[in-house]
Amino acid sequence: MAASNSAEPRYGEEVARIEPIGIEHIKESERHGKVSSVFTLWFGANVELATLTTGVAAVGLFGLSFWQAAIGLVIGNIIGAVVLALVSTFGPRLGVPQLVHSRSAFGFFGNFLPGAFNLVAGALWFAVNTVLGTFAFTALLHTGFLVGLIIMVVLQVIIAVYGYNMIHAVERVMAGLLTLVFIGVSIFAFSHAHYSAPFNPHSILGQYSGITGGIIEAVGLAVSYLFGWTVFGSDYTRYLPKTTKPSAIFGNVFSSNFIAAVWLELVGVALAGIFPKAANGNPIALITGIHPAWLVDLALLAVVFGTITANVLNIYSGSLSALVINVPIKRWVAAVAVGVVGAVVAYIGHTAYYVDFENFLFLLAYWIAPWAAVVLVDFFLIHKGSYPESIFYNPKRVINRGLWAWAIAIIVSVPFFNQSLYVGAFANAHGHWGDISYYVSFVVAGVVYWIFGKKQTA
Repeated sequence: MAASNSAEPRYGEEVARIEPIGIEHIKESERHGKVSSVFTLWFGANVELATLTTGVAAVGLFGLSFWQAAIGLVIGNIIGAVVLALVSTFGPRLGVPQLVHSRSAFGFFGNFLPGAFNLVAGALWFAVNTVLGTFAFTALLHTGFLVGLIIMVVLQVIIAVYGYNMIHAVERVMAGLLTLVFIGVSIFAFSHAHYSAPFNPHSILGQYSGITGGIIEAVGLAVSYLFGWTVFGSDYTRYLPKTTKPSAIFGNVFSSNFIAAVWLELVGVALAGIFPKAANGNPIALITGIHPAWLVDLALLAVVFGTITANVLNIYSGSLSALVINVPIKRWVAAVAVGVVGAVVAYIGHTAYYVDFENFLFLLAYWIAPWAAVVLVDFFLIHKGSYPESIFYNPKRVINRGLWAWAIAIIVSVPFFNQSLYVGAFANAHGHWGDISYYVSFVVAGVVYWIFGKKQTA
């Protein structure tokens, strides 16, 4: 993959033009945008129903009370937002997508594995969100699921095909509109919430984890939700001027993700207590049960738009991952392919949302947590933020030591897995600890790669 995009005409700030740049380094003449656009992008992407259902899961699956869930979700969002904000600061300084930077630690071909995982994750996140958006679309317009699914997919893919500038423009508009609607939903939810309701030991998973384990699981849900964005971080900051202050990027990314995620997740916690049957079924029932009646249609419309704001990021970054693993197609073609695959998955798996959603979030964290540790150590401790551009595009750097640190960390964390698909030996013996595998893998990957990296640079 060439490191230059000089043959293409200047992209600039054009919105109504398909982005001509794929995973190439963004040269100085193409740098544009304001750091405030990063806030609206992430805020708009998180003010949506999938964020809300993360809070619902803390109650519906783990049986936590409002305040128990709130403690876990706040802690988890602090952790997740810090990591996402840190990797987002790489964009202006390096001018490359997140998984291109990952080549430094993993090697050109060693990076194919996380690249492939992220391609799959982009398609699956697209499917998860599209299920919710399609449920809302069908409830609003009374269409069949398949018709709603096709319309939702087409709308989302078109925006992702146009790329970086179009995505930022859509998020700027939608962030404000979605905020207004969800304020109305919040007024209902928080004024009717059952704040004194106790822990439910008979919930689907709460009977195994207890209160302590449930809170740890809630931390994990919130961490996993934002970690899902971490592999995208610098994809949406790489066009910003190189002089953009890292502290400004960190502040905007952290605050937008933390505020939006905690807000919507607590709304989900409140609604799960108000509508306990909906907490384990079709999540749209959480919206259709609110009042006044006029707010329902607005909320359903917001769910449709929120699906779009989240999913255009999943499609776009998924398409970049296809290029990272050398799939020989253009970025916009890859975007279409991610949308089609995600649509098929959404249609197949739309009947068991909450359990599938919980499994999916934890599976994401199992590989993303150690990946994040490796790239953070690579940037801040090994290279100290200074890289030659060639390090990202040299295929002779086949496999680097970050791949081994990542793999070791995942293997070490297996006994700590604790979810319905698999329970590791430690988790089976200590269910009240919940699932702590991602913390174990994060620490192990960071320490092992720091040791490997020091030897490599010695």
